[in-house]
Amino acid sequence: MNISDNYMPVILDTILADTIVGCDLYIQNFVNGEIRYILYCNGTNTIRSEKIEELQKHKIEMLFIHKEDQNKYLKYVESSLKNIIRDNRINIIEKAQVVYQVAKNIILDVFSDPRSGIHVYRAKNLVEATIDMIITNKNASLAIINILSFDYYTYSHSVNVAILGLLFSKYLGIKFEELNVLGTGLLFHDIGKTQIESEIINKKEKLNEKEFTRIKMHVELGANILTKVRDIGDVSLFPVRQHHEKCNGKGYPNRLQGDDIHKFGKIASIIDVYDALTTRRSYADAKKPFSALNIMKNEMEGSFDDELFTKFILFLGQ
Repeated sequence: MNISDNYMPVILDTILADTIVGCDLYIQNFVNGEIRYILYCNGTNTIRSEKIEELQKHKIEMLFIHKEDQNKYLKYVESSLKNIIRDNRINIIEKAQVVYQVAKNIILDVFSDPRSGIHVYRAKNLVEATIDMIITNKNASLAIINILSFDYYTYSHSVNVAILGLLFSKYLGIKFEELNVLGTGLLFHDIGKTQIESEIINKKEKLNEKEFTRIKMHVELGANILTKVRDIGDVSLFPVRQHHEKCNGKGYPNRLQGDDIHKFGKIASIIDVYDALTTRRSYADAKKPFSALNIMKNEMEGSFDDELFTKFILFLGQ
């Protein structure tokens, strides 16, 4: 294995002066035509402002860490995410990549311990930071959509739904305070799947009737988890409870119809299906956006709120 396969780049501007990163930082160098990684700062030491200024002086924009230290780095970045988002030296593509990686890291922790108030608090801070990025950067939508994962995993799907749902909701003109509440619900919309047997969640073949009945329980299981967690308001539960309801009354768990479904539930339903169709599964290739929308319009007629679905098409058309 090439030694460079053991390292990954991190953006220098995500490292704040006079902080302890928690993992070793390396500089990439070329010696006799070969790549070498030279230890620049030990993970237990404070990286001083003069060291960062020295790197900037020599036009070094990337440092490197061991791939096995990615989780430590992401925890460090998470603690200063809002500063990174407001840093004009970091371009929007890099900000979007950092936010997306941090989001996946948080949701993995949420899914490993769904009842942890600490992880919920981290997730709510993430939603706030993401909204900040969306509102303060006019080019955020394209940058973020371009880095969404195209492989379907429950955790990456949850992040995709939250981010895409927030972008769409901003397009709809939903206010900042409501975006926070909605974004939290979208991020947690599938948290109930943590209570479903992994062999059902990961099954490649079509689910039988018993298995499908079981997986449908994730909606109420998720709502039950979140009602017992502090700082999750009732409005945040609408995307959790209603993302499988359909406007024609053929959804689950309560077969709600039309305006009996909250607006946040309707938004969650559209985004949930669209992301599921446009990400690659073990048993199905990802659909192109046009094909996915065509399926939603023609094969799922009556499932979605007509006005919101039309606006979603216009939103994607941007």
